[in-house]
Amino acid sequence: MAVTNGPLSLFLLKADGLVRCRWDGASARVDKLNCALEGETLRELARDPFDPKRLYAATLTEIHVSEDGGETWKWLPSGGIDYRDIWAMAVHPTRPNEIYVGSLPAAIYVSENGGRSFRELSAFRKLPEYSKWTFPPPPHTPHVRCITLDARVPDEILVGIEEGGVVRSRDCGETWEDISGPSSAMAFPEYNDPAGILPYQMGKHEDGRVYRDVHWVMRHPVRLETLYASTGIGTYRTDDGGKVWEKLEYGMGRAYAIPMTNHPAAPDRIYLGAAENGPTSWKGHRTVRAGPYNTVRFSRDTSVETGGARTQILRSDDAGKSWRFLTDGLPGASGHMTCGFATDPQDANSLCVAYTDGTIYASGDGGDHWRQLQIAEAKLYGVRLVNAG
Repeated sequence: MAVTNGPLSLFLLKADGLVRCRWDGASARVDKLNCALEGETLRELARDPFDPKRLYAATLTEIHVSEDGGETWKWLPSGGIDYRDIWAMAVHPTRPNEIYVGSLPAAIYVSENGGRSFRELSAFRKLPEYSKWTFPPPPHTPHVRCITLDARVPDEILVGIEEGGVVRSRDCGETWEDISGPSSAMAFPEYNDPAGILPYQMGKHEDGRVYRDVHWVMRHPVRLETLYASTGIGTYRTDDGGKVWEKLEYGMGRAYAIPMTNHPAAPDRIYLGAAENGPTSWKGHRTVRAGPYNTVRFSRDTSVETGGARTQILRSDDAGKSWRFLTDGLPGASGHMTCGFATDPQDANSLCVAYTDGTIYASGDGGDHWRQLQIAEAKLYGVRLVNAG
């Protein structure tokens, strides 16, 4: 049974705007409150840890701020972000007004004035392997997929690159190191043809290394050196801060994994969304450019012949050693990809999972049972839960 801690704000991040809802955390009813940032592609929404009413939103090209919990929004100049193809944003948990943004091409920017201006952490692009990073759709330009910050190590930044691996800075971005595992000449393509004439060279799993196509990086709530990374061929874990990675097996075909979540109150519990098939098989919205949860409209649509993504939701209670498929109330092998989890900040057993067709399911018992929420918004790219206050 879920613990009710008051109403929650449920935000729906879409390809064409942001929807704010109110949810009691227990029933299937969801009250739609307002829409904002119409026409914008939402990449991320994060709460300011120093002001419960202040929220930051990253769209494909801009940064916005709300001072009233999402009721109204103001555009920020965000000067200094040279590459206006934003893929990731993170708000620092212990330093006020510090925001990080990751882009395509792969670059990292930091703001120290609440998003009004940014400066590039240029050492990131001087990593020895930077020129080898890639991306399957031509012109094969890599991007920052995930930025992970942790209050326990305030000067540390973890970054997942699609496709490049996992890198880390321990000095606020002044210097960087690759923590994808042992060096390997086989980790990256022999050539990188931006014209898209030559066939793309997909990578392969290598023992000890994380697969280069990294989508999500997550840290264990108790053990700092234990990290997880979801990738295009499965999910990996390291227990030594990235020196050696282990591929976690959960009994799926390609096991294409994106969203993960955990909770400090259940430190060894992990929720994972994974698909049997890759992006060209996913049903739903397609655009001229690939996004976090959609493929390009120019690629061949294989959804009919494959049955779509065939997405599953999994849970591990032992830090990824074993997994259980969650099926009670969830769609089995969904043709649409899952686009994220949202966990109640006050209750480890209460969470939502969303799919790109707009359907959202909630559980109040840690994922044993699910119910569909009474709201659906097409072109859904993510869900976030914050205390309504």
